[in-house]
Amino acid sequence: MAAGTIMTAINEHSAGVVPYRIGAEGTPEYLVLHSALVRNPRAKWEFPKGAMEPGETSKQTAAREFEEETGIRDYSFLEGFEKSLTYTYIRKNVKVVKTVVYYVAHVNNDSLIARSNEHVEDGDGLWYQWGTFERIRKLLYHAKIRNLFGEADQWIRGRSACETHEKGVV
Repeated sequence: MAAGTIMTAINEHSAGVVPYRIGAEGTPEYLVLHSALVRNPRAKWEFPKGAMEPGETSKQTAAREFEEETGIRDYSFLEGFEKSLTYTYIRKNVKVVKTVVYYVAHVNNDSLIARSNEHVEDGDGLWYQWGTFERIRKLLYHAKIRNLFGEADQWIRGRSACETHEKGVV
């Protein structure tokens, strides 16, 4: 691109899910997917997300994308967590400013998990992974999503601690 050329910028809006279940140890395990669409090989692991369609709310988009990308239908959103992050990238000489709204979803049953064409196996033959906060955080490349994930994990753990305390279990 020549010096002084003004690059066109467009805004995109997406929504996604930080899915979790309670593992055998009684602590949260998180689900990430291995993307076929991300060009940066270090940034392939991500939470399910996708572009908003006309007339959808961000939560409707998050639900649709989660179901399309995983086949999981037995889950529920947890009210109270809605966080956005914005990042910029270049696509065909066009600056894209993308904002993604994330929600937390508790997965009740993942026995019917199914891969979409947006995901491929990694070198170890995995297209998805469930893992602890520490494990998944290492798979996430970008600082903004790692920070948002940290907020989600703290929120879930704080919520779980309050629920346990309210039930009289200490």
